[in-house]
Amino acid sequence: MKRWGLIIYALFGCIGFVSAQSLPQWSPEDQALLKKGELVVGVSLLVESETPDVPRAVLIPEDSDTTEVSIPEVVVPFLPEAEYEATLIPEEYLNDYFSKTPETYFIDPQRLFSNQETLDREGFLEYYADESDVDVRIYLFDAQQEIPAYYTMQRLVDDLYIDGPLTAVVFYFLGNPERNQLLFGGKGAELVSSEKLRRMLESSAIKAMEKSDHAAQMESFLIQLSISIYWIEEAIAEARGEEVAGLAEPQLEGERLSVSKPGIWTEAQPYLLYTVIGVMSGGLVVIALGMAWVWWRRSRRYRFPVLDLPRRLGADYAAGIGAVIGFHNKLDSPSSQRDQIPDYLIKL
Repeated sequence: MKRWGLIIYALFGCIGFVSAQSLPQWSPEDQALLKKGELVVGVSLLVESETPDVPRAVLIPEDSDTTEVSIPEVVVPFLPEAEYEATLIPEEYLNDYFSKTPETYFIDPQRLFSNQETLDREGFLEYYADESDVDVRIYLFDAQQEIPAYYTMQRLVDDLYIDGPLTAVVFYFLGNPERNQLLFGGKGAELVSSEKLRRMLESSAIKAMEKSDHAAQMESFLIQLSISIYWIEEAIAEARGEEVAGLAEPQLEGERLSVSKPGIWTEAQPYLLYTVIGVMSGGLVVIALGMAWVWWRRSRRYRFPVLDLPRRLGADYAAGIGAVIGFHNKLDSPSSQRDQIPDYLIKL
């Protein structure tokens, strides 16, 4: 038991020794400055971004009366600026880029992409153009190429896309997505603010830089850009709907527009056809009922009951002379038996 206790004690002792060795140690000079109050401890904890240029302590001069510490400002850029050697675009390609409206959505006169990669990007852009109200035009440049100052993106948009449908024009620098440029042209471009453009471009560039392959970078860039354009479409549609609603309710200062009420004939005109059909149907029904009643009256037959009366009306004998009423045939009519002669007056 004592042996296990010694082992555990030695183990904790080793751990404490290692921890003590890993703690920072003050130098004699720092300890002297700390005792004088000339050394401020923990300055690095006040800096949000940890960089090697930020000092871990600030030395306060001895003749200074203030106890405030000024911490140097550290600015970290949102997108790092890549270093490159600028090269101009060959002059034979400038007209293909900037002088005419392109027939395709993917503009690559320099053939920086292979044929298969070009077909893939063009197929994606054509599919997106069919599904969306916004077209996307990609102008492909090399990573280190510089566009001449005369051929600015704003001038390109004003010359080629100002009268067309809403189009997102992208200057894409292959392998250097942080240099990409974006601008909208056409109907509705004024509704896309510069702040929205910046956010769309930054989010798309960040997605592209997550990939190392150039083709994969462009694919990620286009997917993120299409997602951002969808929300732009929704905002534009909402703004246009509000504008149409405002035009549908005109207002005049100091007076209201009088709306004339339609006349009785105008209000009853849609129901006129149904009224005529109803009246004609009712008339036909009345005529049919009348004809059926007349036919029923003419086809009626009356049958009288046949009474079995005793002869001589129940007397023992007849009067002998005088009128005698007798009906010999029960089925014949009384008029046919009216002129009868008694049997005893007929000579045999």
